[in-house]
Amino acid sequence: MRFARLACVLFTLLAGVSSRGDADVLGHALKAAADPAGGGQPAQQSSNLSAWAGQARATTLPELLQLAVRQSPTLQNARLDIAVAEARIQQTWARNDWLIGAKLTGSRTTSPNQGTTTSVGGSLDVSRLLPTGGTVGLHAGSAYSDTSGSFMKLFDGTSWTDNLDVSITQPLLRGRGRDLFEANEVRATLARDVVVLARRLVAIQTVQNLISTYWDLVLAEQTVAITQGSLDLAKERLRVTQIGADGGKVPRSEIPAVLQVIATREEDVLNGELGVLNASIALRRASGMPIGSGELGLRVATDLDTKDQPFELGPLVERAYAASPELAELAKQDTSATIDIAVTENGLLPQLDAALSIGPSGTDPKFGEAWKNLAEFKSIAVTGSLTFAQSLGQNDVRGRAREQRELRRKLTVNAVDLRAQIAQTMSRAVAQLELARRRVTLSQRAIALANENTKIETDRFNLGKATNFDVLNRLEELRQAELRKAQALIDWHKAEVVIHSLTGDLLPMYGVAVD
Repeated sequence: MRFARLACVLFTLLAGVSSRGDADVLGHALKAAADPAGGGQPAQQSSNLSAWAGQARATTLPELLQLAVRQSPTLQNARLDIAVAEARIQQTWARNDWLIGAKLTGSRTTSPNQGTTTSVGGSLDVSRLLPTGGTVGLHAGSAYSDTSGSFMKLFDGTSWTDNLDVSITQPLLRGRGRDLFEANEVRATLARDVVVLARRLVAIQTVQNLISTYWDLVLAEQTVAITQGSLDLAKERLRVTQIGADGGKVPRSEIPAVLQVIATREEDVLNGELGVLNASIALRRASGMPIGSGELGLRVATDLDTKDQPFELGPLVERAYAASPELAELAKQDTSATIDIAVTENGLLPQLDAALSIGPSGTDPKFGEAWKNLAEFKSIAVTGSLTFAQSLGQNDVRGRAREQRELRRKLTVNAVDLRAQIAQTMSRAVAQLELARRRVTLSQRAIALANENTKIETDRFNLGKATNFDVLNRLEELRQAELRKAQALIDWHKAEVVIHSLTGDLLPMYGVAVD
């Protein structure tokens, strides 16, 4: 409404000047420009917009970073992924557990020839896996038998049988060795390390995105400030021109050009304020701040000056390789794939297991005497066995091993490609930074020359050798030079963030700890 009203004013002004040529039209235009709401009443739309958007909240980059680290859903999920991975490591510790089993049996058999036989038995077994891949076990058992009414009484009587033995089973080929025994835990640990690296990568990406969004807001604020400064200069130009026109030294036809620029600059300021609001909302989203009625605008203050710090591409690329979480993830995955291949290829070996069991036993009609015989080692049983098995062909194992080797080769290819991507990103960032630094120098020279040309054009206007149109063009050149400098400074800072994120310096630089 404000700018539409100004446009109507300018149209009426131009028409009136051409047809009537009196000062009333200009006076009406100046009054309308000074009071765009009309009737001396404030513009309600601006007031409503301020009430809707709320007061801009002042904040700083460290505060936003802390909020983002604490509230980022991606980082929270990464933290939970680490907890899940650690739980999976704990699951592999089951190989060190002792397995205890107990068994109780009972039976009663009746036949015409053998009479009635009652049997009751119980056993206790304790076993555990060995780091060599074998199994050690301890067995204790006791059995009671009572027979009565048998044919010719030959089998009548009671009997206790007790035994105690230690057994060991050891694979000699397939499944032998500590490496296989610990393979699951090593793989689970590597998987946990990959998740930790992924969390670090997420943290770097989160911080980098937030800082980039932060600089977008800074640029939007700088754009509004520069445009507002240009608007103030245009208004000052209008004041000077009005004084000259009232004194008869300047033609009143010089006023419409200034009014047109003022209207355009006011629209630019409003568009810039909308850009600030959009950048504020994006920054709130990136940091996890609330977004809603009365909670939209943010206000930041920062120094846009650049540091005279040299960046050498070669050392930076090497540092990026060493600090890259993605390359570290691929290295962990490669180690895990190597373990998978070794475990699978072990399955190609024949199964050859040796087993040995030794222990005393005791038998007697009396319970106590049976255990006494066992304790005195009056009867010792030794049992040994050697078991062999081999599948002919073994296409399943061979195919699985081949698949795993090909997947490992893919990791190597991905690592080479990732190193190329890192080098490309670093090269672009360094080039952008160096270019931005030169752009700042050139725009600074352009600003100085624009100021000088504005002064020269103003002096020519005062001598009647130039028009307001010429002066306003010089002011626009000054504004564009200042905008280019602000954009170059923002590009410099964004490129610096990319470089620090690749070299691993970003999180320590801003005091963010996630490990």
